Amino acid sequence: MVAAGLGMDAMSVSMAIGVRWHGRRQIFRLAWHMGLFQFLMPLAGSFAGRELAGLLKDVGAYIAAVLVIALGVKMLYEALKSHPGAAAEKTEHAIEHGRIAKDPTRGWSLIALSLATSVDALVVGISMGLKQVSDVVWPSVVIGLVAGAMSMSGTLIGRRLGKAIGRYAEIAGASALIILGAIFPWI
Repeated sequence: MVAAGLGMDAMSVSMAIGVRWHGRRQIFRLAWHMGLFQFLMPLAGSFAGRELAGLLKDVGAYIAAVLVIALGVKMLYEALKSHPGAAAEKTEHAIEHGRIAKDPTRGWSLIALSLATSVDALVVGISMGLKQVSDVVWPSVVIGLVAGAMSMSGTLIGRRLGKAIGRYAEIAGASALIILGAIFPWI
């Protein structure tokens, strides 16, 4: 559930990029980097969360739950405040007006996109560290693989469906995180 929720961000951004850039190399680069960053961020967050867990041992699980719920609420708010396809339209508008001349699946643009979409995974990692989850590597691998696959599929369907389902995918991911956060202290 967490992997799918986090992957929705990567998929939504990839749909927007796929409207214009959808060659094989571009699809691979985008999926690889989205997956890699989604894999690394929970590991980094878990380390930070474990350091904080000693200080917050009695309330760590509840703080983790609040972080995951807050993340879900933030994602839900962002999805609801924009109309369907807003990200794709924004990218297309920027292309038409010459503000995006270079391929966003290369260089610093790709790193910035990958980092921006994986900040949520960092928060999840912090939550896992606060809850003192023993094995963070396996969930991180799953999160990275799911995000990479969702990014790839988002790029592939970007031109046709990005405007239509982008918002609903984000709402589904946000809802999954809110539900998970609500049950987090007891799992």
